[in-house]
Amino acid sequence: MDKNTKNKLRSIEKPGWYWINREIITVYGKRLKSSGIAVYNVLASYANQKTQTCFPSQQSIAELLGLSRMTVNRKIKQLKELDLLDIMKLKSHCSYFLLRPDVPDPLQPCDKRDTGGVSAEDTNNNNRTRINNNNIDNKNILAKDDFLKGFEPKTREELLALDMAEAVNDLKSLPLYLNYAKTLPESVIRETLSWIKRIPDKNIKKSRASLFNFILKQHVKKISSNHRH
Repeated sequence: MDKNTKNKLRSIEKPGWYWINREIITVYGKRLKSSGIAVYNVLASYANQKTQTCFPSQQSIAELLGLSRMTVNRKIKQLKELDLLDIMKLKSHCSYFLLRPDVPDPLQPCDKRDTGGVSAEDTNNNNRTRINNNNIDNKNILAKDDFLKGFEPKTREELLALDMAEAVNDLKSLPLYLNYAKTLPESVIRETLSWIKRIPDKNIKKSRASLFNFILKQHVKKISSNHRH
């Protein structure tokens, strides 16, 4: 191998990489075919490293791959049927959650290092940035014991916050959920909460509360971005 070739070798140390499970090809390849594998790869390239969630539009995926939107829609449905993908449908978009293949003795993915990278479009492009949310800051609104003792909701927002905390078994973060209740439309919160509660335990990587918080933060970021424009 000459020096020029060596310098061109792929490296996970450089930005622009993402990973998929080998089983997507070795186990599901014949059923997904090339178009299905291509759609899965686009979703994987957008997926956040920690939560494995993304929300590109089907039209964007179609344009990237040179496929029809109908084909993309069909392959996304197939990925869901194969339990490789979960979908949360909202009014303005769909959020996709990449699930690990449910096969015996799964092979390890190419790389499992947690980069914590989240870009402006929530892609895993290894930009080691942190989610910065001016509206909600966990450090500044930690639950206090005196806040929780004898708490009885007196307003619709307080009742909604309590519903969220109890549903995801996270009462200690009640002040955080109260902040969400004051920031987001109740319909968005209820719809997200209903979806979160239906996810099987095996598909929850960390905790139901963590996933719920992550999704709500994306909604808050979107609202903040719309206000800036």
